[in-house]
Amino acid sequence: MKAVVFDAPGKFSIREMPDPEIKPDEVLIAVKASGVCGTDIHIYDGDFIADYPLIPGHEFSGEIVEAGKDVENFRVGDKVAVDPCMFCRKCSFCRENRENFCINLQAYGVHVNGGFAEFAAVKEANIYNIQGLSFVEGALVEPVGCGIHGIKQVGIDIGDHVLIFGSGPIGLILMQLCKNSGAATLTVVDLVEEKLELAKKLGATNVIKADDDLQEKLKSLRSEGFQVVIDATGSPAVVESMFNYVRDRGRILFFGVCPQKARIQISPYDVYKRELKIYGTFSLLHTSSVAIDMIREKKINAEALVSHKLPLDQFDSAFEMMHNRASSMKIIIEQ
Repeated sequence: MKAVVFDAPGKFSIREMPDPEIKPDEVLIAVKASGVCGTDIHIYDGDFIADYPLIPGHEFSGEIVEAGKDVENFRVGDKVAVDPCMFCRKCSFCRENRENFCINLQAYGVHVNGGFAEFAAVKEANIYNIQGLSFVEGALVEPVGCGIHGIKQVGIDIGDHVLIFGSGPIGLILMQLCKNSGAATLTVVDLVEEKLELAKKLGATNVIKADDDLQEKLKSLRSEGFQVVIDATGSPAVVESMFNYVRDRGRILFFGVCPQKARIQISPYDVYKRELKIYGTFSLLHTSSVAIDMIREKKINAEALVSHKLPLDQFDSAFEMMHNRASSMKIIIEQ
């Protein structure tokens, strides 16, 4: 089969690889759509937990073409999406329903070969039926599931005024989830006008271009600040600035993936005096079924987030566009 291979940090190739051989509890998926994610860039750069050599791709969907003898609930021909996280179900975190912190956590496309290939072997426990969804929508189940986990972390109360930095695919997933959770207003900030226009179409109350007047613009909207402020950029400077815009007793969500060695300055006194709550969010946690329902019922417009669809042999072009995110939204490798 043809596959993308990250041979080592900073090196990849597109080449022929042996077809996967499935175990009794696995299915063989003919991959139809795979999303290119910022995490794939981190893995390529060697700035993320990963094993090499590796077929990356953790956001993917496809059709089952073979099922192992112990597979009970799926059959050949089923359309499925993949939850990439594999848990040991034995460690203390797994026993406490905190499996995303499983001591033995592995993930397709990170530690185990993933979806940037013609075929992928996946455990039955990690697949979900996506009847009624397109394969492209199926590839977006994973990022929507991550967004759902993040919004569960920070919590959205009915009537909250929410500020989101970043109107890329993740920022707009989070925005739509906040809207569905009862937010009164949704303010989105970005550098790129086209992305802000899409945010407006998908339900943003206010869209603001990040420029020298940003602070004045945001203060004029909510002089007391926003109940919830979310980062979907992964920029340490943006994360540090969020404390300027959160209301007293407000909540801040770190969603974007900042560089591991990045540091920011915050005032412990402010966190104490203002009763601020700071939340992190990592991966997804049993949220794929909810994500599928939200996409199927059009509560999340997933396909609107896709700007490019490319074949597998143009992965290098997709990767180049991901490095220049101003020109793209979600990029799908389609087969």
